[in-house]
Amino acid sequence: MKRRITALAIIAVVALGLGGCKLPTPEKKAEVPRIKHNYIVLLDLSDRLIVQDNQPARDKELIRNLYTVFEEKVRKDLYIKSGDEIKVVIAPQRGSGLRRDVFEDRLYVNMNSIQNVYRKTKEEERRQAFFANLDTLYSQAVFSNQRDDYHGADIWKYFYEDLGVDYTDDPNTENYLFILTDGYPIVGHNQSKLLQVRNEFPDLHIVLLEAAPRDKDMEWDHVMEVWQDWFDNMGVKNYTLIKRGSITKEVEQVKDLLELEPVRLTSR
Repeated sequence: MKRRITALAIIAVVALGLGGCKLPTPEKKAEVPRIKHNYIVLLDLSDRLIVQDNQPARDKELIRNLYTVFEEKVRKDLYIKSGDEIKVVIAPQRGSGLRRDVFEDRLYVNMNSIQNVYRKTKEEERRQAFFANLDTLYSQAVFSNQRDDYHGADIWKYFYEDLGVDYTDDPNTENYLFILTDGYPIVGHNQSKLLQVRNEFPDLHIVLLEAAPRDKDMEWDHVMEVWQDWFDNMGVKNYTLIKRGSITKEVEQVKDLLELEPVRLTSR
């Protein structure tokens, strides 16, 4: 009996001692922030659509492939964890008659705006609607076979007035701007006007596609110099200039760019 009492006393003392000591808690691992992707596609719908061979079809091929990349990113985040978005926007252009607001609304997909239950189940429906609206946009954009009926697209104006809305200012977001154009960023080639947009989008990754100057033998070098100087003056560190060529190669270049870590890129 005495031994039993002694044993119970020892157990009680040990229990009290353990109760007064806090066991070390395992350190929580810092969560790695999830990277969000924001894909912006800026369209020049000027006379390039009728001057360059198969231009509407080429544009749509590039955009469809970008949408496919967007979908792949969403799947990698298991749908419910994705905050990715893709949007097609139209550069301001006098006389086009297009309802920019209507088409930009139809060609915009933001996973944060879609309920979890519909993110996977309506994936095919979203894709088909996006592609159908893209076809409608280009069918309306080509409204004449005469070059003089088209005014130039003002890409500079989009940067100055609208890009700040489409750009996501967040350290965990990768912003990509794909510009589909064949020429200069500004109507009238007024170079001094370009300097008014500066240092507002330092983390923006720009990809210039379908560039195809057509007036002079050496215009390619001059056009590329204008773009490079403008991007540098804005503080844009990551950009690629891709000359119009094989559409298959352009698609592959874009996919490769989106798989790589952002780096400073020069003209190709």
